[in-house]
Amino acid sequence: MKKRLLTATAAMFVLFSCSQATEKSKSTEKSPVKAYKVSKEEEEIIRTLLKPLQVRGIEVKEIKPAPEVKVPGFKAFEVVVSDKLNAREVSKYIFLSKDDKFLTFEIFKVRREGKTIHIEPLRPKEAVKPLKVDLSWLKDVEKKLQENKVPFVVGKSDKKVYITWDVLCPFCYRHFDKVEEIAKKEGVELHMIPFPIHGEASIKGMIYYTKLAREKGVAGALKELYKLGDGDFGKYREKLEEITKKMELSEEDKKLEKFFKELRQELAEKGVRATPSMIYIPPGEKDKGYIIVGFKPIKELLKMK
Repeated sequence: MKKRLLTATAAMFVLFSCSQATEKSKSTEKSPVKAYKVSKEEEEIIRTLLKPLQVRGIEVKEIKPAPEVKVPGFKAFEVVVSDKLNAREVSKYIFLSKDDKFLTFEIFKVRREGKTIHIEPLRPKEAVKPLKVDLSWLKDVEKKLQENKVPFVVGKSDKKVYITWDVLCPFCYRHFDKVEEIAKKEGVELHMIPFPIHGEASIKGMIYYTKLAREKGVAGALKELYKLGDGDFGKYREKLEEITKKMELSEEDKKLEKFFKELRQELAEKGVRATPSMIYIPPGEKDKGYIIVGFKPIKELLKMK
């Protein structure tokens, strides 16, 4: 029974981290709501559901009523948890039947537009809030990249944005030909930190990238990689793997291979979980900032305090 509960709760946590669709119906925005407190029994039920998440370092910070969310037959609660492993706070609606006998952690709103059916999960407006973490280790990472002659900087500015990326990351690939343009347009200095998480193919791909970047610079190397597929990631991956399979590693290449493996391990230990991830230290902060999974508009990133 405990195993089943843990599995179910783990599945719930996946839902915690999905897209941040929000409920914005007229009934939730304009209807007057009646304030009430969470009863001892309601809190006990919700905490029982969430308790298995403690093994993942996830702690419940707050449980509060969400009377603005109208679901017939159910009471809605907004639960805020602290997910320190992923440096974030997550808000989620949980629904309890009015007789306290039925509980669900996901309800979808269905609406029709002609023949089209739209199905959206009910979730708080700000479902994920990143937490500040220690980023003093970035200096050491950059020093090692410089020592191993791995180019990683695009642009010149006092506004620095760090992006972890991989040659075999399809989401990263979409931006390979736009990195220089983005840096100029946003007035930032992009620090492209290699994070080869897709196995040996990624490591060899990073060695190939490094050779290109030493000759053409970071932006030039990424544009060359992009041209391999002309925007088609599948085609790009095939061509890159054809190139790397033919590569015979020199002693210098083997040193790079060892370095990229160590860098991958170090970044994972410091809390980097995916590519792309954006890392930002706000003005006035010496070594503390945010690690954000995925691409966040740079204008929004620079507003973070």
